[in-house]
Amino acid sequence: MGRLWQRLAARGGYPIGLHIGMDRVTLVQMQPQGRGPAIRAAASISYGCPRSELLADRQRLNLLIKRALADHPFRGKRVVSCMPNDQLKMMVLSFSPAKDESDADALVRELRSRLRSDLEGKIIDFVPVRQPEFQSLPHEAIVAMAERDQVTAYLDLLSACGLQVEALEVGPVALARVVSSIGADNKGEIPNLLLITFGTRSSYLTVVWGRRLLLDRVVDFAEHQLVSRLCTVLGMSEAAAKELLLERGFAGGGRSGDNGEVERMLKDVLRPGLAALKSEVNKTLSYTASKTRGRIVDKIYVTGSLARYPGIEGFLGEHFTLPVEVLNPSSIFPRSLKGREMEHLWLHSGVVAATGLALRGVPQQWLAST
Repeated sequence: MGRLWQRLAARGGYPIGLHIGMDRVTLVQMQPQGRGPAIRAAASISYGCPRSELLADRQRLNLLIKRALADHPFRGKRVVSCMPNDQLKMMVLSFSPAKDESDADALVRELRSRLRSDLEGKIIDFVPVRQPEFQSLPHEAIVAMAERDQVTAYLDLLSACGLQVEALEVGPVALARVVSSIGADNKGEIPNLLLITFGTRSSYLTVVWGRRLLLDRVVDFAEHQLVSRLCTVLGMSEAAAKELLLERGFAGGGRSGDNGEVERMLKDVLRPGLAALKSEVNKTLSYTASKTRGRIVDKIYVTGSLARYPGIEGFLGEHFTLPVEVLNPSSIFPRSLKGREMEHLWLHSGVVAATGLALRGVPQQWLAST
């Protein structure tokens, strides 16, 4: 069967995962290789303006996408994308289906009651996260809502750029697909993982239980808090603070003969700022335990803005009892890209999301073998 999947995939190729982030347009495409998928092409281009301006300028976006497709070995123009985060509302919703009522009908009924408003003009999607053993117990789902007009405008925008949109997907589902592709342990068990996606103004905590999305929540902690603290304590500009973090980070190593004093100083200054993140992670782990009969995740992965700082996994690991690792798609999937290309790309959270979007076209049976 594996060879059949490869032949079928090779005929039409896999779709391109397209992610339009806060400051970059990122594209990733997979291809068949050996017993599983491999990264065929990837590109991440900074567009140098607010995202709202880019989405309002079809010509500018079209030029960026044409540049990416021309400079990298992408195949075709079929894409899977996701709505921008600021145009999407997400929540975890509990609902109880009545007798002979479908989950979808029960969820919409509960949603109308919760929001106390008409759902006309909205597009709603949901991902079940818990199906109880007994029908009388509440079900749970992660719900995504967007205005129909905004969804239509986004689809029209991508079509105007010459792209064929196969699907719009919810971002956490794409992220979960990457995380769940991490191989089983030596006992053959799929790990349960927490993914922290750091943004500039807010971050997301995503729990993937085996191959199933269990939770996704936004938290009020981000790169901005740490950078602001560094600016205040050391009297630095924001640009200088970011440059210092990117250059030195937390790894230590005694550059310039300082015996790691700069890295230790950065840790001392920023350690109090991590209290909010630690609190949010502990809340998430407590919630996870309540839904999994007391079990917790095996590991924490991080991606996004903070993941660019050298030694961030070690610094975060000092605050949690679980191992911490930076999520790098190139360590999960084989790739034809050169090492330098991948080293630049994986630092951006959009690459992880775009990889998950690109994996939508990979057969689940084959993906499970990676």
